[in-house]
Amino acid sequence: MSEAGIAAMAEAIFAKPGVAVAQAYSEPERETLYFRSPAELCAFAARLEREGDSCVLLAVHYPDMAGPFAPRRIALDPAKCAGRTYRYVCEGWGVIRVYLRLSGGKGLASNVGANSQKRAEKWQSHYPEFGSPDAWDWDAVGRHERRLVRVLKKVAAQEGLS
Repeated sequence: MSEAGIAAMAEAIFAKPGVAVAQAYSEPERETLYFRSPAELCAFAARLEREGDSCVLLAVHYPDMAGPFAPRRIALDPAKCAGRTYRYVCEGWGVIRVYLRLSGGKGLASNVGANSQKRAEKWQSHYPEFGSPDAWDWDAVGRHERRLVRVLKKVAAQEGLS
């Protein structure tokens, strides 16, 4: 995705007040980065691109979605992670994931997604750390997810990626 495409997605993400936007996964043994503006998010994506990363993976939460949104520390296997022992992840039943493939990246196409209420209820017993799916306003989750998907489709069409 081009710089203009990243900028369009960043503007769409921040279009609604009170949004919380964070790295879905922190760097090992570092705190989760939060973004306060489209410009901050674009600068982060540009830095990742310069460093050779292939994507930006975000966790997005709007106040009207309700539900908990906070990074959770997870353990890493130091033998498989160059001696690193932890990182943070932002996840939850209604958290919207935004995956933006950078222009030099290979692999999955950019996408936006969130769990549905039905899926959350089905998997609740497997992920008790996520709490109750009833804590989420699923209409709001779906509204925000669909809005971001529409913007992503428009960007993809403009860039010939659809």
